[in-house]
Amino acid sequence: MAEPSAEEQAREVADRYWDRLLELDPIAATQVGDDRFDDRLPDPSDEGIARRATVLESARRDVAGIDRSGLGTDARTTLDVLDAIARQGLEAIEYRIDRLQAVSHLLGPGQLLAELATLQRADTPERAAAYAGRLRAIPTYLERMGAAARGGVAAGMTAPALVVDRTIAQMQRLLATAPEESPGMAPLPAGSPDREAVAAILRDDVWPAYRRYLDLLIEYRPHAREENVGTCALPRGEEIYASQIRAHTTLPLTAGEVHATGLRELEAIQEETRAVAGKLGYPDAESALAAYAASGRNTAASREQLLDLARRQVEASWEAARGFFGRMPVSPCEVKAVEEFREQDMPPAFYYPPSADRSRPGVYYVNLGDLPSRPLHLLAAISYHEANPGHHFQISIEQEFTDRPALRRFGGIWAGTAFAEGWALYCERLADEMGLYGDDYERLGMLAGQAWRAVRLVVDTGLHALGWDRERAVDLGVSAGLARSTAEVEVDRYISWPGQALAYKTGQVEIQRLRAEASSSPGFSLPAWHDRLLELGTLPLLVLREEMQRST
Repeated sequence: MAEPSAEEQAREVADRYWDRLLELDPIAATQVGDDRFDDRLPDPSDEGIARRATVLESARRDVAGIDRSGLGTDARTTLDVLDAIARQGLEAIEYRIDRLQAVSHLLGPGQLLAELATLQRADTPERAAAYAGRLRAIPTYLERMGAAARGGVAAGMTAPALVVDRTIAQMQRLLATAPEESPGMAPLPAGSPDREAVAAILRDDVWPAYRRYLDLLIEYRPHAREENVGTCALPRGEEIYASQIRAHTTLPLTAGEVHATGLRELEAIQEETRAVAGKLGYPDAESALAAYAASGRNTAASREQLLDLARRQVEASWEAARGFFGRMPVSPCEVKAVEEFREQDMPPAFYYPPSADRSRPGVYYVNLGDLPSRPLHLLAAISYHEANPGHHFQISIEQEFTDRPALRRFGGIWAGTAFAEGWALYCERLADEMGLYGDDYERLGMLAGQAWRAVRLVVDTGLHALGWDRERAVDLGVSAGLARSTAEVEVDRYISWPGQALAYKTGQVEIQRLRAEASSSPGFSLPAWHDRLLELGTLPLLVLREEMQRST
């Protein structure tokens, strides 16, 4: 029997480790539409982490053992993605990032039921049984998350007090909800014969487990960091943050380099902002927007009005995209409101991708809480970032290449966010070329979003490398045009999730550089260039650079 070719080896390795990665992270499996592990939760225990490390180390060895010299683009980039997933995962284990994520209002257990409400279906007897099994696994999962949190206390690796306080408040709001009225019931359709049984599991198993987890948070609170909120206050803090810069930018950047890029980008955007404000007859954006707010036109009159505006923007961007892309997504994008119980802890908007079988569409969630803090001039850029042609185009089109290994189509959930977030931020600028901004107030909103992402480079590195306090970070966000309440939520997100905020502007800068480089070539076509970029999909930025340069 002939030896398998290098292409065949690459495919086999990708398929084998994809299965193993999904088994280790069953919620990710549900997210991509693979229902084999719908009755399970991840194992955050030390033993579970050791099993993950063994798989990731094995993956790196197997990738290194394949001769790449004759591989095509798909096979070559598939191996690059697997190696990036394994390398980043091993660094997270080395620095015990799990101990920080065990107490988090963004990444912790308090988000679990809302996440399952979006991702999981329980509309058949088999699916309902799997969902019930997953709910029954929650008490053990929470117990193990609590053990990780206690391990962090013992190692001096604790969350900041403000993150703990947000997490406690989030849990209290959830527990104040009756189980049968909670997000835990959402996967079951109305009239399902399984609703009573699932409500009983929530009432008898899940709610008591969440109360014990809340007790753990209260016990943990005196150990939380009151002063320095950044990773620089932790043991090996500089190394931890450097690992998160690598993970989220997929580039070998230092904190100093990222900080300098942020300052440079912010200065250029502020100059552009002053020019747009001048066209409106004002000396600066603050004056223009103050007058606009005073007119009453910049605040939605109702939650329904805000949601309707987002829906109209998504529809308009879909039609306009036909002139800028040769390939359009097959799956639609729906627009929904963020559930009220988690409005206080969530950003202005976010996106959930469609399932692999397209039975669940991509969903653009809009936060309708605190309407005065949701100025309408900001919404257009957010819609084009999260939905069309931003995240929805990028993720949906990547999933449509069904002849590729699943790891290549869906591995972006682990392979780093710099391309995905950079693309979405690039699309905020692209929307201006597409004629989607209705007036200069919406253009100021776009520029405020651009400034905000530049500020993220400055603030994230300021918090985690330079020891900034929360108030300094919030003040910089406000100076870039954010409402103070939004700036506080955003800064608390950066504190809770070191490095993630760097992905957006870093990725955008790289994509813009690649476009400028390609546009100097004879016969350059922007739709064709967009198609090629999205065809390659979510890659580490160094790999993306190499592959796009091969194409020109």
